[in-house]
Amino acid sequence: MRPATARPTDEAPSKGLRVFGSLLAPTTVLTALLFYFGTRHATYFCQWFGVHYSVLGLTAPDYLIRSSDGMFVPLTVLAAAGLTALWGYRFLHSALAPRTWRALTRRAVPVLVALGLVLLLLGLTGLVASRLLYAVPGLPGVCVALGVILFPVAEHLHTTVSGKRAAGVVPVIQWTFTFVLASIGLFWAVNDYSAAVGAARGYEYQTNLGTLPRTVVFSAKDIGISGPGVTATACTAADSAYRFRYDGLVLVLQSAGQSLLLPREWNQRDGTAFVLPRSGDTRLEFSRAEAQLDHSC
Repeated sequence: MRPATARPTDEAPSKGLRVFGSLLAPTTVLTALLFYFGTRHATYFCQWFGVHYSVLGLTAPDYLIRSSDGMFVPLTVLAAAGLTALWGYRFLHSALAPRTWRALTRRAVPVLVALGLVLLLLGLTGLVASRLLYAVPGLPGVCVALGVILFPVAEHLHTTVSGKRAAGVVPVIQWTFTFVLASIGLFWAVNDYSAAVGAARGYEYQTNLGTLPRTVVFSAKDIGISGPGVTATACTAADSAYRFRYDGLVLVLQSAGQSLLLPREWNQRDGTAFVLPRSGDTRLEFSRAEAQLDHSC
């Protein structure tokens, strides 16, 4: 009896992944992506307070740190969904009888193709009518990524049952395009989600202004800070280096010598944000929100 020949393995996905990975392998590309997502986060965070992010002079580490806030949830959901699908596939494949598994696979192929088309069309509507999917940040990109991935998954199940595999370079090109389109969808999703998270963090700051540490600004000259809940005190002491004191402020962030300050009673309707450059003529003093302050100079 002749020994059974080993079933050839499908190397197209791994080859396609190697081709696509060679494009993203340089750390500069990944760093640029993180920098971009961090910029989107900072843009919408500062925009919530009516400030353009560029005036704060945020540094590269600032953007990289902010990028993690917009990527944590998408990457967690993606990894959890991928593991769940993989474990479910392996469990069903080992638990079901071969005949039942083949019957289930045949029925799953058209379902996956139809679902992939629906998701792909739903995601592409985000290009034509973005407001339809605006309520769920990142939904169009996720739909595109999942829809594209479901097609090769359906093809893999079909070839597993039929035993027919495409040969040559076509499968490698197909998987390369699949990885590219799926990555574009994920980029789109993380991009939208980072912007939404930035705005959400701005809202959180606004709602928690009353509990954040107090900031007192001392200045050698009158710098005209005013707003709801802000009090300006002229220092009359002859030996005082700072002639004016401003209470009722909160420091939102500081970078490159620029401090973004808000009145503790700030609101989006008519509130004003202040960007104070660091200099020898000003001094910032901080205390806990519940601290009892001496408002004298």
